Amino acid sequence: MNTECANLLSFLSGELGEKEKKAFAEHLFQCSGCTKEYEQMTEAWISLKWDFEEIEPSSSLKSEVMNFVFETDDEVPMRKEKNKNWSIYFIKQFTPVTSALLLAALVLVSVLLYSNIQLKKERAAINLPMEVQTALPLQPSDKMAVNMNTEGAAYILQQGEERRLIVQIQNLPSLQESEVYQVWLLKDGKRTNAGVFKPDEAGTGSLTYKLSIKDKFNQIGITREPDSNSTKPRGEKIVGSS
Repeated sequence: MNTECANLLSFLSGELGEKEKKAFAEHLFQCSGCTKEYEQMTEAWISLKWDFEEIEPSSSLKSEVMNFVFETDDEVPMRKEKNKNWSIYFIKQFTPVTSALLLAALVLVSVLLYSNIQLKKERAAINLPMEVQTALPLQPSDKMAVNMNTEGAAYILQQGEERRLIVQIQNLPSLQESEVYQVWLLKDGKRTNAGVFKPDEAGTGSLTYKLSIKDKFNQIGITREPDSNSTKPRGEKIVGSS
């Protein structure tokens, strides 16, 4: 980009003098890059539909400022009218280009501020200690107790405002291909699906479930399901809390 090309924005906003304006107009006919950019910027400017008129500051500007400093209570209504005129004057000083740039800068600052706040929250959550709120022992159901030595526990861990349910069980019976173990949270006869898992070859299985504020329960049951699509227990209960 040469020196003439750098005057495109000033030419578009009417900030060039008559001599510079005429020189750039001649350059515009010769420079295809400036011509294309001028057409794009003109179209964008027109689409904004902003009507701004620049005015010259009044000759009484200095006296108005001094009167504002030394005004009396009787002059308050007059000051309000002058403030209104000042507001109109201030608004008219913004060209469409400067207004657009100012808006873009405000949006960028807002995005950066929000990202910074979120990053601080994430770092704070990482540094918070993790506490065990509850530990529930898991035992085989009455029907299974005779033939099984399955045992395990469920833990409710809290870190900051987040809560997680951790289920760990050993010596689980092996499953068929599509079968899964499904964890249910029980409260007043209502069940909430907390997910499914499959044990490894040694019969050890585990599950992690993020608890929401709505998740209230006092018992845990684990059933053996034919697949992972159960919305309510279809298989028999294998393990649970007392």
